[in-house]
Amino acid sequence: MSRMLRLTLLLVSLMLLSAVSVSAQEPVHLKFWNYWDGNNGEAIQGLVDQFNADHPDIQVENVFYGWGELLPRLQTAIAGGEAPSLAAVDMAWMPLLANSGKVAALDTYIEAAGIDLTDFYPALLNVNRYNDQLFGLPVSTNNLELLINNDLFTAAGLDPAAPPTTWDELTAAAQACANPDQGVVGMELYTQPGEGLTWQFQVYLWQSGGEFLTADNTAAAFNTPAGLQALNYWKSLIDSGASSLAPWGLFDQGKACMRMDGSWMVSGLASQSAFTFSVAQMPIPADGQPATNMGGEHIVIFNSDEATQQAAFTFVEWLTSTETQIAWDQQTAFMPIRASVAADAGFQAWLNDTEPRLIPYVESQQYAINRPSVQVYPELSDVFSGFMEQALYGQISPEDALASAETAVNALLR
Repeated sequence: MSRMLRLTLLLVSLMLLSAVSVSAQEPVHLKFWNYWDGNNGEAIQGLVDQFNADHPDIQVENVFYGWGELLPRLQTAIAGGEAPSLAAVDMAWMPLLANSGKVAALDTYIEAAGIDLTDFYPALLNVNRYNDQLFGLPVSTNNLELLINNDLFTAAGLDPAAPPTTWDELTAAAQACANPDQGVVGMELYTQPGEGLTWQFQVYLWQSGGEFLTADNTAAAFNTPAGLQALNYWKSLIDSGASSLAPWGLFDQGKACMRMDGSWMVSGLASQSAFTFSVAQMPIPADGQPATNMGGEHIVIFNSDEATQQAAFTFVEWLTSTETQIAWDQQTAFMPIRASVAADAGFQAWLNDTEPRLIPYVESQQYAINRPSVQVYPELSDVFSGFMEQALYGQISPEDALASAETAVNALLR
């Protein structure tokens, strides 16, 4: 072999090695789908940017779809073999996704990373457990409490510092504060069909001592005296003029004295609303019990090649870490998913000194109940809310609405 040929081969080899080296240094690109918008959307984009800056070998693309759009898009993407690398999803969707066969179990990654699962609140962690495997981790949580427009309360001669604690007191305050001439309602209710109605109504159902499904999730359990008490209470607020059938959003506009809503609303209202507001624990019926609805998102990784899944888990581990979660909760007003976050001295100081309106949410988390963990929950929610809407509009009686919803829900569960 001539010297020139050897030199040429050497140069070619060096070029190939250089190409391989450059290729090996290319970052793993991940698509992260979620439905966080507004203040929450800005917060997650900021965290993604921070992660990307700290992890040049992994680059996450934050992709937003609206809440009502995300699940259908995921289902279409899964069916077409084009699922994103990972997604943050409503906890109620976990059974459907975990049983799709397209979501990666995280147990091996969790064990290799040495993550202490006992630091996560069990009720949240168990949402992700199917067939003794974990298919996701909680990334946010919240519950529903009573928001009060202090300006409207004061104008009506009510004291925001003495909020209603029972349903009767809630009715009285709503009636006193409502001002139809100015388009002001006393208590805003979610009256459009969909998960918003179901999600809110369940709180009143549980407060009345009822259940949405049976303990084994095989049948409807809401067509009971407790269910009727809750639905009749909503009807009474509407029929008395204390509430209305208006589209959701009156409280944000300063046109509702009260509304049950989540902790995620606090930061947005604090920065954008033209009125002062406070938060109180939800009133309960005189013979009822404290209850609220547990919400939040859980993060899942979709099946892919091992390098992509490992990179995705690196992001999941970082996003669910105590340090990141403290920053996330402070920016979004979500509740802690880990005991270490709640116990953090800095977080406690921030909570008490910076945003004490979150304290009722923290105190009520012990009463938070998870929606039924069934694969067809989205369909159950839609059909249930449709019949409740008919009752609220007076198209059918509350008794018929509950009975019809029971029949339809049971058909979906078979």
